[in-house]
Amino acid sequence: MIPSKVFVCFLLVLTIICVNPMLGECFFGTKCTNQDKRQILYNCVFNLKKSNPDTPPPRGGLCCNVVRELRGTKGNMMKCIAKLLTKEEKEQYDVTRIQKLKSDCSIGRSSSSLDEVKS
Repeated sequence: MIPSKVFVCFLLVLTIICVNPMLGECFFGTKCTNQDKRQILYNCVFNLKKSNPDTPPPRGGLCCNVVRELRGTKGNMMKCIAKLLTKEEKEQYDVTRIQKLKSDCSIGRSSSSLDEVKS
């Protein structure tokens, strides 16, 4: 009976940790900090402000370099950053654009290079 009580306690502790994203996102999820958020907002300001046109950042530019440095093209880093926005920041910055940084800054072959036909 004691092993089952230990197992139940373990599950309870794991559930508490998994429910609270600041404690660890189940040990496998993405964690982000306010410093990460500030880096993204500062370096990608021209691409994220609602008052600016919706244009993707250059993949070789500073914004995408910071996104890749924070491993924002993997996992849910950009969703995590978007969740940290304050009410005032949500009025200034476009949440959808923040989440799109993951795909905008991914390094991969462009579809145009694959579609070229040699004559």
